[in-house]
Amino acid sequence: MQEYILRLCKELGRQQLWDNESRLLLAVSGGVDSMALLGLVQQLPPEWQPQFAVVHVHHHLREESDEEYRMVRDYCETQKIAFFAEHWTEESHPKSNLEMAAREFRYAFFADMMEKWPATHLATAHHADDQLETILMRLVRGSTLKGISGIAMSRTFGRGQLVRPLLQFQKDELYQICGIAGIPYREDSTNSELTFTRNRYRNSIIPLLKVENNQASRHFGDFSEDLQDVLTVVQPVVSQEFRSLFNKVEADWVLDLTGWKACDVSLQRLVLSHFVTERLIPAGQLFRRSQLTAIMDLIENQSPQKQISLAGGWQARKRYDKLTFLSPDSVRIDFSDFSEQLELNKWVTLPSHGRIGLFHNDNAVSKELPLEAVSVGITDESALMPFTVRSRHSGDKIVLNKNQPFTKKVSRLFVDKKIPDEERRKACIVTDDEGRILWVPGYAQSVWLSENDKEQTRYRLIYIK
Repeated sequence: MQEYILRLCKELGRQQLWDNESRLLLAVSGGVDSMALLGLVQQLPPEWQPQFAVVHVHHHLREESDEEYRMVRDYCETQKIAFFAEHWTEESHPKSNLEMAAREFRYAFFADMMEKWPATHLATAHHADDQLETILMRLVRGSTLKGISGIAMSRTFGRGQLVRPLLQFQKDELYQICGIAGIPYREDSTNSELTFTRNRYRNSIIPLLKVENNQASRHFGDFSEDLQDVLTVVQPVVSQEFRSLFNKVEADWVLDLTGWKACDVSLQRLVLSHFVTERLIPAGQLFRRSQLTAIMDLIENQSPQKQISLAGGWQARKRYDKLTFLSPDSVRIDFSDFSEQLELNKWVTLPSHGRIGLFHNDNAVSKELPLEAVSVGITDESALMPFTVRSRHSGDKIVLNKNQPFTKKVSRLFVDKKIPDEERRKACIVTDDEGRILWVPGYAQSVWLSENDKEQTRYRLIYIK
C-alpha cells in the first residue's frame, strides 16, 4: 500500500494538485475507482492530506444504487468522514440523453457543495484506463485537437479546481489497493453490457490493446500529457490571433473573413478549434472534427451567402465578408431563414431542436437510436436527391395517403392536429430536389415515404427530437 501512497504523493507534487491547506471534496460512487481514491487520501502523510469530505449522488437508475449509497454512507460514518449525498429521483429522469442528464445533475450538485462546504478542490477517480478509452473513442469519432488530448489532470470548476489524481494509475492497481487495504466497493452490473459505446471499448477493444502491450494505458497517458503540453505552449499565440479575428456581439460571434484569409491555414485551424472548444460550446458538450472542416468549407465556398448548423444549437452564417456564429437563442428567433442540404450518412443539427439525417438503409438500421427517434424509408425513386431540410414556409403543401392521394396545406395539418403555435414555429420540412415536401418530421409523411422498417428501401430519414 505504501508504494501506491508514495506514487500519489509524487503525482500531487509534480502536478501541484493540492496541499494540506486545501479543502477537498471526493466524488465517490461506490465503485472500485472512487473507493480506492478515498482509501489513498485517508492514508496520505500530513504534508499532503487536506481536510476532505465525500460527495455521493444516488441516481436511482439501478437496483444496486441503494446498496452503493448505503455502503458509501456507512463507510464514511465508520471512518468519521463528512458525507453529503443527493438523490436524482426517478420522476426527474428524462426520456432521452439519460447519461448526459445524469452527468449534468451530478456536477451541478458537486458545484453546489463546493460553495456550501466550502471546498477548494473536487477530486474524481478517473484513471489511466479511462484516459485510454476516452482518447480512442474521440479519435474514432473524430474530435478536435483538445478533444483527443483526453482528460485533463486539472481544470477550473465551480469556485475552485476539478482534479483527477489517479490518471497515472491503472484499473488493476485500484483493485489491488482496495484488496490490500480491505476497502469495500461495489461493481456496477451495467459495466459488462455492450449497449453503451464506452463499454464496448472497455470490454472488447481495450483488452486487445493490452494483449499487445500491458502498459498501453500508461503510454496513452504519456501521449495525453505531451499533447496538452504542446497546446499549453501554443495557446498564447492562438489566443492573440483569436482576439484579433473574432468579435463578440451580444450572444453571437463575428469572424472577420478578410483578416482570416491573411492567416496561414494551420493557424486558422488552431484558432477555430480554440474558438469552438473554449468559447462556443458549453463544457461537457462534444464538438466533432467534421464540424471544424464544415466551417472551413463554408468559409471557402464561393457562395457569398450560406449557413450550416453546428452542435449545441449554434449556426454558422456566411454573409459576404463576415461569418457570424449565431447563438441558439438567436437561431430560434431567426428560424424562418433556415435551410440546409442533407448529406448522405451525416446528421444535421436543427436550430429549433433535435437533429435529422439521411442514411443508407444498412447504416440506419445499425445505429444506436433513442426510443423517441422517428425513421422513415424512401420508397419512391421519383423523390429526387439531394434532399433539403428547411423551416416552414407559407403555402407549404404535402401529398398524403397512398390509396387516395390528396394535397394538404401544412398549416391546415397543424390546425387539424391542434398543434400549439410555439410547436408549429419549430417544425421543419424535408423536401426533394424539385421542392416537393417529403416529410414534416413528427407530424406527417408524404406518399413517397414509409414507416415500415421491414419494407425494402435503399435510404432512410431519421429524426431525433
